[in-house]
Amino acid sequence: MNCLDCGATGVVGVCTDCGAAVCRDHVVVAEVHLTRIAPVDRQETVEPAARQLRCTTCNAAYLAATS
Repeated sequence: MNCLDCGATGVVGVCTDCGAAVCRDHVVVAEVHLTRIAPVDRQETVEPAARQLRCTTCNAAYLAATS
């Protein structure tokens, strides 16, 4: 399977947002902090942060939405 963006390189992962196959040049590795509900309905962050793979298109959209 080849990268959706360049079409020439083998994939190393799949975008967690859109499901596109991405190569090493077009993948963005980000951290996502998972949470859990503790006693007394308190939300706690779970450590360490999990890895999240995004394609360059979804990463640009994410950055635009969060800035």
